[in-house]
Amino acid sequence: MGETLNLAEYQLAVQGLAMIRTCLTEPSAARPRVEEIRRILAGLPDSVRMALTEYEVPEGYTRWAQHYDGPNPAIAREQPIVHGLLADVPPGRALDAACGTGRHAAHLVELGHQVVGVDATAAMLAVARKKLSTVDFRRGRLEALPLQDGSVDLVTCALSLSHVADLRPVMTEFARVLRPGGQAVLSDIHPMATMTGAIAAFPGSDLAKGVPYVRSVIHQVGDYLAAFRSAELSVLDCLEPPVDEDVVRGTPGYADYPDAARQAFLGMPYLIIWRLGRAR
Repeated sequence: MGETLNLAEYQLAVQGLAMIRTCLTEPSAARPRVEEIRRILAGLPDSVRMALTEYEVPEGYTRWAQHYDGPNPAIAREQPIVHGLLADVPPGRALDAACGTGRHAAHLVELGHQVVGVDATAAMLAVARKKLSTVDFRRGRLEALPLQDGSVDLVTCALSLSHVADLRPVMTEFARVLRPGGQAVLSDIHPMATMTGAIAAFPGSDLAKGVPYVRSVIHQVGDYLAAFRSAELSVLDCLEPPVDEDVVRGTPGYADYPDAARQAFLGMPYLIIWRLGRAR
């Protein structure tokens, strides 16, 4: 499915988000946006247009596999935080669910874990196997993991849950394969970011030829909590890293309207990262 993005319309949306964040509490900061809106509207007829091509998850990630590792602003923001949460987990048997190209699997190996990686996309697994010959990579879905009950001490799942329609069966599977006392470290795009336009656009793509992407499902924080509760997983930590300067610089239109982009996005929740525990 394809549509066309008018870059000027996107820039207008950014200006509006910047204004709604500032106009009631700091009106003077919002006023420059009005002049920029006038400028954008004046150039609207001649604005740059880019094709948007939406892919379903299997085809999208097959096309994405060779470029997934970066540069990818979500990975750059997420990875140090997840590594910090994993630092004090004792080595054991770990599952990297929706392992993709194996970036977290590689770190788990470095930490001394025996690792199983599971992903639904053969092309992503092919990249992972080239990197990590010692990891047991398996094809499978989050809703039906190819592991025995109580067979791992740790589950990681990174930037993937927004591609599942229902969190509950996934959390049930995580709880099933975790041993009593085990932990899960899960990361994803924050629902606030998804609700304000964040999409899984392919890093490494030639944007002059269009923007290929996979649509994300919006899971509210309450949806996560309900899924954890149904699977009897307890919340040990919840972190919400905000958009930083590096992420803002990667947004379309930043080069033309950097102040508006900063007002719109800086400090907004970007990711949501959970550390969960299974009761002993």
